[in-house]
Amino acid sequence: MKGLELAESFFFHAVLPIIEREFPQLEDRYAAGLLGYGSDVLGHDDEWSRDHEWGPRCILWLDERDYVRYAERLNMVLNEQLPASFRDYATRFCFDEEAGCLVPAPSPEEGFHHVAITNVVRYLELQYGLTSLELTPSDWLCIPEQKLLELTRGRIFVDPVGDITAVREEFAYLPDDIWRYKLFYAWEKIKDYDVVGLCAARGDTLSARMMLYKVVEHVVRLTFLLNRAYCPGTMKWFSREFYALPRLAGEIGPRLESCLVLDDLGQSVLLLEEALSLLFEEQRSLEITRPCQLLPPSVYSRGQMSVSFADVQAALRESLPPELQDCDTPGAIDQWVTNDDLLLFPDNFRKFKPVYQDNEKIPRDDVGDLLL
Repeated sequence: MKGLELAESFFFHAVLPIIEREFPQLEDRYAAGLLGYGSDVLGHDDEWSRDHEWGPRCILWLDERDYVRYAERLNMVLNEQLPASFRDYATRFCFDEEAGCLVPAPSPEEGFHHVAITNVVRYLELQYGLTSLELTPSDWLCIPEQKLLELTRGRIFVDPVGDITAVREEFAYLPDDIWRYKLFYAWEKIKDYDVVGLCAARGDTLSARMMLYKVVEHVVRLTFLLNRAYCPGTMKWFSREFYALPRLAGEIGPRLESCLVLDDLGQSVLLLEEALSLLFEEQRSLEITRPCQLLPPSVYSRGQMSVSFADVQAALRESLPPELQDCDTPGAIDQWVTNDDLLLFPDNFRKFKPVYQDNEKIPRDDVGDLLL
């Protein structure tokens, strides 16, 4: 059984009857579903997924007043009345220090239920560090796509109020300006693929391979952007999410897989350029910028490139509003921060907001400054 199916059945057959019996005043005043972390939310869970953070679980969103009035008692009642197991899966969990997450408890006495009781305002603050849905560009740039994937996937079981559903619709995808800003930086990160051939020509195979893997990752991320689809934060699910994209993945994926295993790095670069040409044609077809064209390679590519995509970057930059054109920090946080721990929790990733707001530069107007 898939985790989402288990969670939905758990809500309707175990959680809901308790709420209806003990809290009839909450009828049609809350939402229930499963969003957030976990392979089950994405629908990728299998027999290897069930050792941690998997099992009968769900989230309840009360309104703010009902949360104050009933959350504590509802939590206690659920802990007392939920069965010890549901469909042969433990309903109590405990924190495992080694795994750093919740795991099924050895016995009901040692754990607690996995029904998260919250409200929409509190949920957005705890998960995203947001206190308003009126987001600034710096707000958007500080939210990793993995967190947006967590919000917009999964399933809402019931929502007569409509608040959490409205939030999911609000975050269905990035605003156009933020999207184009991320596209601009994604093309910027790809421009140095000539280093693959240069390192190979020098016999620096390790460097060439490492650069190749980085460029392939950037191509994958760019493909997600051109599909207007959120990219997962863990590489474990890159392949499944990538091949589920409606456009480009079927043509680009096999080229990327081949270029990673070829002995001839020159052939790998040719396959990369084929993939990039497909991305270029896709972007041009979207007509989101002025018409752009492929350019001859720069002299600084040392003969290791066939074309330049610099005009794509220029066209994207020109399409941005002044606020983003003048932003000194390139890309969004998940395009340049690689530490997963910093991208998981709002207490960490919200700290980067001032990076997008502080444009003060160190003056370079004294003798020798421009040569340093």
